[in-house]
Amino acid sequence: MNKNQLIRIVEHIERAIILILLFSLLAVVLYSTIIFISLLFGGILSQYQDSFSPNNILTHLHKIFGSFMLVLIGIELVHTVKMYLKEDVVHVEIVLLVALIGISRHVIDLDFKHLEPLTLIGISSLIIVLSGGYYLIKKGMRLSK
Repeated sequence: MNKNQLIRIVEHIERAIILILLFSLLAVVLYSTIIFISLLFGGILSQYQDSFSPNNILTHLHKIFGSFMLVLIGIELVHTVKMYLKEDVVHVEIVLLVALIGISRHVIDLDFKHLEPLTLIGISSLIIVLSGGYYLIKKGMRLSK
């Protein structure tokens, strides 16, 4: 078996693994979307039946936005794998976008009353750096066209 045949075999196995990962991720995103929709409508009905106290509504909205961001992260990951299959290149702007969405989801889940100030500074610095990197990459892509 020569070197070129071995490389082709490895590439076929790699492509099969990526396809398996893509379909697995699609199944997870589909499941997450179904759970999100049931949480959304089930929560609306339960909030209507229960009291409309601000605490109940805020807790429910917190869960809804967190779930929505989770579905968005899954969709962006599917897009990343799909782009890798098409072009055999990982697009950095998509990875940065997934990271930004992930950090945003984490911020939604944070309890700011019990956080250290240094943790808040770290999270905000991370958001600024990721946003700046995303902006520079998009600006560079526009300039190169």
